[in-house]
Amino acid sequence: MKKIVIIVLAGFALCIAIGAHARPPKPGHNFIWVAPHTTPSGHLVPGHWKYVGPAVEGKVWVPGHRAADGTWVNGHWKAKPVARKPHAVWVKGHFGPRGRWIPGHWRYR
Repeated sequence: MKKIVIIVLAGFALCIAIGAHARPPKPGHNFIWVAPHTTPSGHLVPGHWKYVGPAVEGKVWVPGHRAADGTWVNGHWKAKPVARKPHAVWVKGHFGPRGRWIPGHWRYR
């Protein structure tokens, strides 16, 4: 009986461990999976879906990431903000050298 309980608990723990690291469902066509990886400075970047399709007018894809408070934010489409000045350049959101998400923003010259 003791062996059965241990086997059941081990199987349950294995299911939880596998499920915790499963990739989220593919959001649609034109997405590729970027596997979790470590930056040269040793910080972990979580796995996420990257949009590789044609530009979508007025929208940007925000991949899944951890917010500043540590909560998980699922990948989603977001309305691209309007530039406040002419000749601004849109910088897509990206993971910085420390593995933290840097939201997309306008760079003004």
